Amino acid sequence: MPSRDDLIHRLGLAEAAARAAGEVLLHHFARRGALVIDRKGVNDFVSEADRAAEAAIMGLLAERVPGDARLGEETGASGGGGGLTWCIDPLDGTSNFLKGAPNWCVSVGLLDGVEPVLGVILDPVRDEMFAGGPGFGARLNGEPIRCNAEDDPGRCLVGIGHAKRVPVQRFAEDTRALLDTGLAFRQVGAGALMLAYLSAGRIDAYFERHMWPWDAVAGLALVRAAGGEVAPYLSAGAVADGGPVLAANEGLLPALRSALALSPRNPERPE
Repeated sequence: MPSRDDLIHRLGLAEAAARAAGEVLLHHFARRGALVIDRKGVNDFVSEADRAAEAAIMGLLAERVPGDARLGEETGASGGGGGLTWCIDPLDGTSNFLKGAPNWCVSVGLLDGVEPVLGVILDPVRDEMFAGGPGFGARLNGEPIRCNAEDDPGRCLVGIGHAKRVPVQRFAEDTRALLDTGLAFRQVGAGALMLAYLSAGRIDAYFERHMWPWDAVAGLALVRAAGGEVAPYLSAGAVADGGPVLAANEGLLPALRSALALSPRNPERPE
């Protein structure tokens, strides 16, 4: 485990990296009609904006902490193997970005082994920087934030995410199970941003059957820093595989885990 000073240093570095990527993205957002866009799959796109933003983050991390491993959505794994792994999504919510919708963000998280220990999520459009980690607290633009303490599902909002790799039937069953508890739901098309909203009390829970580490790690660290709880996410040796994400406050989480029949020992990991 790195020292507290080492983690504080890396938290500042993550904020700087997110800001650098945010500047790149805002430049392209204003000129998105001229972007070169590639299709990775069904409703799955990448543009030169994603790649340029990831390059800005990776370059800073490689220069300042060369011994840390890095895992980026667009460039894959690189760097050292000292137990610390940066998980980077330079643009979560690419489809929103390309259509001119404001719900997109930069996500920079740090794993120690398989434990999320730091997270920075930047919403460049609204100039909102969510940052923190377990033991450090969570902040929004420097001000402390906390997860809501409400544990009555009938008074709570859950964010629900979906990707094509999860079968539609599975998604429908999950959604019904959550709504049957009394929850109302929201969806903005950027899982990392919704985890940041959970840490700030804007929603009360978030569930997605499968998230990649570059989307999930920063948000999970933030939720824990803000007093929330998360179901087990990664198993040993499975960093690159991702897993199911369920996060809420301590009082609400057990009911949601029960409703979803989510097992930490045998999580579903879609191809």
